[in-house]
Amino acid sequence: MSHAPEIALPNALDLKEMHDISVPLEAAPAYPGDDSFSRKWASRLGGGAEYNLSALTLGSHLASHLDFPSHLLVNGKTQEMYPLNRFIIPAKIIAFEGDEVIQPYAIPLHSIDKGEALLFKTRNSSQRLMHNAVFSEKYISLSPDTARLCVSLGVSLVGIDYLSVDRYEDASLPVHRTLLENDILILEGIDLNDIPCGRYTLICLPLRIAGAEASPVRAILVR
Repeated sequence: MSHAPEIALPNALDLKEMHDISVPLEAAPAYPGDDSFSRKWASRLGGGAEYNLSALTLGSHLASHLDFPSHLLVNGKTQEMYPLNRFIIPAKIIAFEGDEVIQPYAIPLHSIDKGEALLFKTRNSSQRLMHNAVFSEKYISLSPDTARLCVSLGVSLVGIDYLSVDRYEDASLPVHRTLLENDILILEGIDLNDIPCGRYTLICLPLRIAGAEASPVRAILVR
């Protein structure tokens, strides 16, 4: 079988680094109560059919995904209310080595630019929690104080390397509410294990679903 030739990128896109920080749908855990991933084959090559054809079932908050304000807020903004440039933005990875919730001291205040994304790299990534189909209640999340600091710093997106920015035990979801009420998008379920800390451009385009309160994404970092 012949192969398509590799495409040479223009200089503006000829990047030295490109990292996929999203996780495979079929490997990811589902938050309790959410639908996990499944695929139903309607037609398979090799079984007498002339083509492969499948149907997918998954929750909108599965694997690597974006939360929009309408996830929790009445009359909150939905996916289609955002321009594409909200999903292609400067980003900074911040490492957190602790075993509890991320506290404000983890954020280097002097090096945060207004409008950028903050992506928190924790032991969730080193323990590969997003690659284990069994949901873990013990994951690193953000404290409400950290969420309020993100608001005061003017960031546009906060990312975490598991399925929620809030503690599992906190059903009131204070971190979600603080961020979404201030139009800060939430990127959950990413994997930062092999990614060095530093600055990148984040590309995390959601599916084009009218009225979506959340959407799976293919999240990548480039620089």
